[in-house]
Amino acid sequence: MTRWRRAGGLGLMLGGLWLGPSAWARVPEGYTLQLQARTNMLGNASGAYNVEPGNLLPGSHRMPLTKDGQVAFRLSITPEGPNAIWWGRGGAGRRIYQLPQLGEDARADDPGLNSREDLAFAVTEATQAADNGVYLLNARTPEEVRVVREPTGASNWESLTLNEAGQLGFRASFNFVGKAYVVLTPQEKGWAVAYLAKEKSLDGVSPYEYLYSPTMNDLGEMAGVADLAPSSGEWFQELRVFNLDGTSRLVAQTRGREPSSPFFRFASVAPALNNRGQVAFIAWDKLADGRTPVGVYLWDGVTLKKLARNGEGDIREVEFFPPDINDDGLVAFRAVDAAGLRAVWVGDGQTLKRVVSEHDLVKSDLGPARIDQEKPSNPVFGGSVSINAAGDVCVTAGLAPPDDDQEEWGTAVFVALAEPRPTEPDGGTEADAGTDGGSGEEPDGGASGDAGTGEEPDGGAGADGGSGEEPDGGAGADGGVGEEPDGGARPDAGLGDGGVHRPDSGGPVPELPGGGGDDGCGCQSTSSASTWLWLLLGLTWMGLRQRRRSSPR
Repeated sequence: MTRWRRAGGLGLMLGGLWLGPSAWARVPEGYTLQLQARTNMLGNASGAYNVEPGNLLPGSHRMPLTKDGQVAFRLSITPEGPNAIWWGRGGAGRRIYQLPQLGEDARADDPGLNSREDLAFAVTEATQAADNGVYLLNARTPEEVRVVREPTGASNWESLTLNEAGQLGFRASFNFVGKAYVVLTPQEKGWAVAYLAKEKSLDGVSPYEYLYSPTMNDLGEMAGVADLAPSSGEWFQELRVFNLDGTSRLVAQTRGREPSSPFFRFASVAPALNNRGQVAFIAWDKLADGRTPVGVYLWDGVTLKKLARNGEGDIREVEFFPPDINDDGLVAFRAVDAAGLRAVWVGDGQTLKRVVSEHDLVKSDLGPARIDQEKPSNPVFGGSVSINAAGDVCVTAGLAPPDDDQEEWGTAVFVALAEPRPTEPDGGTEADAGTDGGSGEEPDGGASGDAGTGEEPDGGAGADGGSGEEPDGGAGADGGVGEEPDGGARPDAGLGDGGVHRPDSGGPVPELPGGGGDDGCGCQSTSSASTWLWLLLGLTWMGLRQRRRSSPR
């Protein structure tokens, strides 16, 4: 029997996700880095931490970070061969699942994760089509795996997200015919399948020529960019939030669609969407002098805010990796600073804070370490960053001894803990003041580490470093902290249930601590009605349940 945990009472789960402003509501004052794991190649004297040497990260990746500090990531190279999944929290963790022998090209994509310790990840390229699908497991019982192959005919499940309601959101591919945004909602038996958007090749009445990598929030809403016509001097794109009922709202559009819009083109990496309908995204501006600098923007439902733009203030160049946003409207992203050093940033449109930077000294399991690479041209950070309700940020970076960047200590996975700690649930937004630089540090540990990777990222990650990024298509090059690439992504076929796989999970899981209308700029106002509707439904359900419990029998 599988222990995949469904969200009991979906309306209650969705209704209680955002209840008001938190103690944060501002950019954190500082960060302390907590080491979660360090990967490294076999034979390196510096060893690895919380994972065996020889287990390596992909060159580009997305690591989810839950509100209670859980982290999960895939290992695209392992000593045994098949891909594996790592999970942990609070500086402890381990590899909890490895794919069985599904064929030489079988690969797992980046996992989704929620606070109930549920994980989901897509598997493709298996020799037997019946072994492809979305794999679901719980970190406490990782040997019990359920495989989902919805929707019918899907051959890939890109940019997969698992939310707090237990819903699965992704861009489904259908054997090279076309793509669609799909949300699967758990039912007593099986899944309710909702198509939020389809490409014209799948639905002749659809306006969308191409759908880029999306993201999903805890309400089952998805945000994504779509091409409405081929580019020809201008880009004809819309950024929309798509709802489960098939409706959508326009957030922003390019000049090709609306000449008054400030945006020339949207980046092909996924935007970020929180439970309040706020959207963070990367786009090219079109300035009066003809220049098209890249910027990071936040649409808060009323106002468009510029968080960073190439050549302004502390930012030299925004890097093409998906940003992330929490319910306080804090946005995390990667960018090169004015001195040419790569860094991770958090901003809210008024304050911009450096979380950690290239060359920073940090604590590691080996003692003091420097965030560095042996060649300045090698990006020191890997993949995209993520931010949780507390304002903590998950970061992956190459490590070296403080005084010798030619010695590799592998790749470290850190959670940058926001300081001071918040005391209430995540919610509203408010601004701090000033810009800080600097990074945190963190505890010691044991030993592990990656050694440079360079693989094709999963759906949603664009090229690392530089602004000449390729259109999405679900994969782009990183260049960071890299390794040998995984095998591509071949279509699946067929449906059916693959049953429960019981491959090696590497032993027991360790106990971890903590248990509208256009405004003329191409932007649209966001209504919070859907959030409050779910909230009222959830509270009503709770009240009725309590009344039944207290009634005499």
